[in-house]
Amino acid sequence: MVSKAATLAPLWLLLICGAALTQVMALTVDSPKGRRFICHYTTWSRMRQDDGAYTIEDIPGELCSHVVYNFVGIDEKSFQLTSMEPEYDLGENGFRRFAALKDKYPSLKLMVAVGGWGHGGEKFSKMVEFRDNRRRFVASVVKFLHKYGLDGLEVVWLYPGNYDRGGNINDKDNFFYLIRELAQAFKTAGKEWEVAVQVPADKTRLDAGYQIDALCEAADFIHVIGYDLRGWWNNFADVHSPLKDRQHDEDSFEGLNVQSGVGQWLHNGCPATKIILGVPLFGRSYLLSSPEENALGAPTIGAGAAGELTNEPGYLGYCEICQILPAMTTRWDDVGQCPYAFNSDEWIGYEDERSLKAKIEWAIKNRLAGIYAFSLDLDDYRGRCGKPYPLTRALHAYYEQTKNETLVTWP
Repeated sequence: MVSKAATLAPLWLLLICGAALTQVMALTVDSPKGRRFICHYTTWSRMRQDDGAYTIEDIPGELCSHVVYNFVGIDEKSFQLTSMEPEYDLGENGFRRFAALKDKYPSLKLMVAVGGWGHGGEKFSKMVEFRDNRRRFVASVVKFLHKYGLDGLEVVWLYPGNYDRGGNINDKDNFFYLIRELAQAFKTAGKEWEVAVQVPADKTRLDAGYQIDALCEAADFIHVIGYDLRGWWNNFADVHSPLKDRQHDEDSFEGLNVQSGVGQWLHNGCPATKIILGVPLFGRSYLLSSPEENALGAPTIGAGAAGELTNEPGYLGYCEICQILPAMTTRWDDVGQCPYAFNSDEWIGYEDERSLKAKIEWAIKNRLAGIYAFSLDLDDYRGRCGKPYPLTRALHAYYEQTKNETLVTWP
């Protein structure tokens, strides 16, 4: 005689298996786009002298899944998307030459970034303040993407809600409305356009201007800035993209690192499958107060000398750093997982293939959607220290190995 429990067992198992299958299906659908490696192109790098000039035609599209054109802006009167360098973007056909990369690299995705540090935040703040202003901006974005056949927009508002950047208390809500309205407009257009948002890792910036959970739901991707977390302005020598907290990280510098910065987005409801970690192809340099003090945290008296190509004190591309490293002493931050170098006068914190590998492994372990690198013109693109694009190639290798992984966010 078969017991009643035995006859019910198959039904019980069927229900369990069905529930499990439903959950797995939901998890798999969570991110059908796979992992990505996003490269950034800067228009101002074309102004360098001789073979230092970096042009659209130099972009190694075979190494990237996406390339982002930096930058376009917001017209302060019409609130529409506008060129920041019309003589180049339009006069020299910068936009069309960029779009033409698809002829050479058919699978390459192309995006444009609006904003940036030099653009400031005030124009954003005024644009998002009223719905009609946002409508004009969104309509101009749709028109722009149609015209040039691009694949999406990256919003680089640095930073909403921050008064020192021209923001106000209403930015936090209005920024979310903008991203939601962009996403809705892209869907209505019937295109597979994406809206990405570049965001800080600094908690003090986040609290003032970002509805983390809502913003992550509205945007396709969140690009977390994992660099410029330190600099010569702090008056002590340090790497600017540390992976974790070190012993000397105290007060406002505690938690100001890649792991904690991304963690704030994850812990506040943003799925890992939407997060892209930003890594630098540049270093931050300092003038040491004393030749005898050169460890992490050593006192400094200002920015290091400007480089021949980047021409900005306290800022050096890897293309410049790799050439001066043989004349410097190099060290490794065991916890921050970054290299640094110094001589009697200057100190540089930067990234190399080893440090980028550490960030790649961390991103994979935490199932992030990918990496973005800023920027192509800061790598050793002419191969003055060896094979061209050493850092970009290291990042590309990671992308090739993991691009087809199914990205899953567990509940």
